[in-house]
Amino acid sequence: MTIVLAIVLIAGFTSKSSAQISIGAKAGIALPMGTFGDGYKMGFGGAALGEYSLNENMSIGLSIGYYSFSGKDFFDGISLSIIPIVADFKYYFADKGFMPYVGAGLGMYMSSTSDYSKTVYGVTITVPGGSSSDFGFSPKVGFWMGDSFKWGACLDYNIVSNANHLGFNVGILYPLGK
Repeated sequence: MTIVLAIVLIAGFTSKSSAQISIGAKAGIALPMGTFGDGYKMGFGGAALGEYSLNENMSIGLSIGYYSFSGKDFFDGISLSIIPIVADFKYYFADKGFMPYVGAGLGMYMSSTSDYSKTVYGVTITVPGGSSSDFGFSPKVGFWMGDSFKWGACLDYNIVSNANHLGFNVGILYPLGK
């Protein structure tokens, strides 16, 4: 993935079509849903973005992020980190000014938990940390504003094994070239 992103960025700096490539970043919150929400509090994080415009209304992209969640109730003190590496597709309803979109992402969600130990009534319970990688899907809606430098917001629902979460992010997007 890193090599592919590097090639896309190099091509963006050396190609006449470089205005079609944009880079950016987003930051936001992630609300655990379902059983994931029973054990974890709201998460915080962000991602680096790369986007390639196929035409005025469609783009493909890649985002690499990091989100951190902390346990609640009995699991207070445990932490979970998720690193999503997601390729996505967006369909834009407008091509300048206010640009609302719908899209979907598909990718790998790598997660790891910290070691956890708690003493209850004189008995120590120890749960070792661990890691896993799961494929996930994320339908999304959002918007970008601006003609060249863009800012916007996105709402996405990440469907990932036992770690489903609703994300709300704000971000920036900068076109390369022109």
